[in-house]
Amino acid sequence: MAQDRAQGAGNGIAQGIKQGAAKGLLGGARVVEVGEGVAVAYCGKTLAQLGADVVKAEPPEGDGTRRAGPFPGAEAHREKSGLFLALNANKRGVTLDLGASEGAEAFRRLASGADVVLEDAPSARLEALGLGYEALSQSNAALVVTSISPFGGQGPYAGYKATDLTLFHMSGQAHGLLGPVESPDDAPPIRAGGNQTGLVAGMAAATATLMALFRARMTGAGARVDVAAHAAMATQLISALAGSALGKPAPSRDIAEAREAATGGVVAAVGGVLPCKDGYVAISPREDAQWERWVELMGSPEWASEERFATREGRERNFPELWALVGEWTRGRSKHQIARMGQERRIPCFPVNTVGDLFRDEHLREREFFVEMAHPIAGKLMYPGAPYRLSNARLPMGERAAPLLGEHNDLLGEDG
Repeated sequence: MAQDRAQGAGNGIAQGIKQGAAKGLLGGARVVEVGEGVAVAYCGKTLAQLGADVVKAEPPEGDGTRRAGPFPGAEAHREKSGLFLALNANKRGVTLDLGASEGAEAFRRLASGADVVLEDAPSARLEALGLGYEALSQSNAALVVTSISPFGGQGPYAGYKATDLTLFHMSGQAHGLLGPVESPDDAPPIRAGGNQTGLVAGMAAATATLMALFRARMTGAGARVDVAAHAAMATQLISALAGSALGKPAPSRDIAEAREAATGGVVAAVGGVLPCKDGYVAISPREDAQWERWVELMGSPEWASEERFATREGRERNFPELWALVGEWTRGRSKHQIARMGQERRIPCFPVNTVGDLFRDEHLREREFFVEMAHPIAGKLMYPGAPYRLSNARLPMGERAAPLLGEHNDLLGEDG
């Protein structure tokens, strides 16, 4: 009886997925997502934005990101988490207890009718439940199973657990964050805010999944995609990795050593962030011609003609004094005003936007980057869309808000 119900549940899910309307580049593609990390959810979100029909399988108590927030009105509610809502728009949602025989069987049947399974559960647990790649591919030879873990499925760290903080430091990202400091011993490396590792690993997983899906459609052969978040973060260190490969030491975090290197011609450039009356602006008049145009933009102040600022090496050597003088000029002006004036003179110059600035940005508004979606519990909210547009396909950016917990359990043929 239980086996019959599980089989019916799996068939119901597969049939429900096939009914999804074909849209975007992945119209008709069927994806099952199981996991509680940011990476697997972001990977699923990316595929959903491209038109895939993504069903998110949550545990009965709900995905962990439902409890992460931020929450509208600062009121914790499992249906109002901003993180969950953003990561799971355009997906459908079911609840499954993979540890129970019925839940495992339903998931197994679901995978048999899918093109892609995305997961971030410990591989040993899935294997023990008979839900690993080898078991799932027996009934679906073209299935692509993308597994996301902190360090991948092989290597000395394969079984290790890790957080975003752990991976940010181990990948080398934190060492150069914010550049040199006065006292490296008193100002240790820090990580960037947000879920950097999850987003980077999720995008790497989406890219690899698309390649495997293309191969599966061309050859009929599926694959297991093994994504290591640690390695995904390390690939972002392109220039630093290149330098190390050439035998160069890592850049010093001691600002005194960095300045000494600059006087030797290693850096010989001026640039950074300056205060404005409404925030900050970033400028980088590195070349002599750019510096001359910047001086003209400031109204050619007398101090700019001093010999200590006449060359790039001199400006770098006397950078603190120079930057303080430039900052006196920028403080009385708007960051957007300064950026426009600098760019009109072909000087690298741009405003340092806050998150709030992005919602008011005329360029993003023109591209319709932010999409408004109505959620039955959280209400109407603005969501970030995709950074791309297709000339030959409509992308389902805001057609479905993130699912309520177990909202689409009717696909299972039973409640939960």
